[in-house]
Amino acid sequence: MTRLEHIRRRNEWENDVVEAAMMMARERAPDSDSTMNSKPTTPPMNILVVDDKPQNLLAMQALLADTQPELQVLTAESGHEALELLLTHDVMLALLDVQMPGMDGFTLAELMRGAERTRHVPIIFLTAGAKENQRSFKGYEAGAVDFIYKPVDAHVLRSKVAVFADLHRQRMLLAERIAEQERLARVNALMLSALSHDIRGPLSVMMLNAELLIRQTEQPAMQKAGARMKAAASLLGRQVDHLGSLAQRPCDLLQVKVKRGDLATLAAQRLDIEANQAVLWSPPEFERLGDTVGDFDPGLMAQALDQLLMQAATHAGDAAIRIQVDGNAHRSLLLRVSFDTVLSAEASTHLFGGHEPVSGMASPHVGPGLHDPERVARAHGGSLIGGSRQRQGTMFELLLPRHQAER
Repeated sequence: MTRLEHIRRRNEWENDVVEAAMMMARERAPDSDSTMNSKPTTPPMNILVVDDKPQNLLAMQALLADTQPELQVLTAESGHEALELLLTHDVMLALLDVQMPGMDGFTLAELMRGAERTRHVPIIFLTAGAKENQRSFKGYEAGAVDFIYKPVDAHVLRSKVAVFADLHRQRMLLAERIAEQERLARVNALMLSALSHDIRGPLSVMMLNAELLIRQTEQPAMQKAGARMKAAASLLGRQVDHLGSLAQRPCDLLQVKVKRGDLATLAAQRLDIEANQAVLWSPPEFERLGDTVGDFDPGLMAQALDQLLMQAATHAGDAAIRIQVDGNAHRSLLLRVSFDTVLSAEASTHLFGGHEPVSGMASPHVGPGLHDPERVARAHGGSLIGGSRQRQGTMFELLLPRHQAER
């Protein structure tokens, strides 16, 4: 096909479409009453058409009129006019003519890609020129998802627009579901936080009464019963703290490469490395309880262990550091680092965020000093808590699910 024949066919197509558009507009012109009473049931989906020829814009409106019931066609005769429309309208698809005076389609596409509001708008270029690989490459580099050559095949154009409309609906539906899930997560977190606060009050009463029972009775059996009550209340309090930590929304999660491994073996290996031995005044007391095999990222857990050891060595002073890896629970692994030193107010703020303990119980929050190991715990679906109190010393407790499939 010669260039003259191509131009003649394009002009004939544009004239035919314009006449068809005018006829369809006259046939579908609604009366004033029906227009006033009609209400849109779904939000419109905007499609932007940019072309410097008004007859081409009218032709595209006619072709897209029956594609989707909620489709709204926005037209612009220049790149500057298109940018003004994009500032005030959300667009699900843009059809850009390549050859326009002043700002051409490629330049407009690059500007759209450079703006946060329009960065993800799909772009289809419309061109009356011959197919050239160089032009196509330039268009795809500018951000195009497709090229359509004039004269436009109405069936092809409508099919492509229908596909993008379906994708837009799916994105909107997904965004709504994500927003609803986030809302429910916030509600659940608030409820869990409130319940945790309410539980800590009775637990603190139990611990105080158990302490009074231990001190005021001389019967060994009663003292033993009081000690068991105090230990059980303390354990339950830490579980409540873990629930409060898990209720906080995770953000910026790390990428976890899970492998089956032994957490106690990994902890023992980290104690043997030269870097950790250099910061520890004396070898820590190490204890393994139960089955400590589980699923975790060995690299991330090694980093978390090193950071917990560093914080313990920094703040323990002359006190001995105790490390315990507890695998007695069926579904979880527990790593506990503790020492008898009670932290100063500044150190407590650095490690635990300055949150006041509730009724003598530990706070589920951590501060900047424990931010990195907490991220590791959350990336595994676990949590990190800690506390520093008189007569109990300081404790960091990292809880992990034993099997990642059960998260």
